[in-house]
Amino acid sequence: MKRRIDMATSDKPDLEIIGAPWGNFVRTVCMAAREKGVPYTQTVVRPTDPEVAAIHPFSLVPCARHGDLVLFESRAICTYIDDAFDGPPLVPRDARGAAITEQWIALVLTTIDPVLARQYISAYLAAPDGKPDSATIEALLPKMHKCFAVLDERLAASRYLSGDAFNLSDMMLFPLMWFMRLKPESAAMLEESPHILDWYARVAERASARETEPPVVTGPAVACGAFG
Repeated sequence: MKRRIDMATSDKPDLEIIGAPWGNFVRTVCMAAREKGVPYTQTVVRPTDPEVAAIHPFSLVPCARHGDLVLFESRAICTYIDDAFDGPPLVPRDARGAAITEQWIALVLTTIDPVLARQYISAYLAAPDGKPDSATIEALLPKMHKCFAVLDERLAASRYLSGDAFNLSDMMLFPLMWFMRLKPESAAMLEESPHILDWYARVAERASARETEPPVVTGPAVACGAFG
């Protein structure tokens, strides 16, 4: 499964992003690099591959290399991209804007993603026939409804997750919402969340979203690449 996707401007790009395109946080890091204007090479590997295990203590993606610096965890990689390279800031530089942005990033990382990705989508990926046990899905629905309600309420009050400007908090959420379109229960919840849908359409128009969209496939390829 190991291969490279190159968006570099030279034969030897400085930044290497490691992880498959289906990983939601891998996509976040790729979006961050593109929004920042940073050339990169994407090395597509499974989380179980030795290359990942040599970097991340729990064999998770994304990972990254830049010269002799090796990083794991999406937030750390995005922080480095934002601080080490010229280009528009991924997080506001004022204290208020930065705090609000970090608040929503933290909510995605600690609450939204664990429910929607690690439990819900993973239940589909783990099922041999792609049809998870109905009791498993039923048990998740109240938590999922809460996640969608919180996000829709927030996006009713602001154009983007952290305010009126697109930033890293949106990049953290958008790849996850891409997956939500693909399964019946989450797709129905999206249809009942007009403000999330409006936000999704705005973000989907950005070049960083279009250029990092993963192929829609199912089965072992996705199961091995998602999530990260």
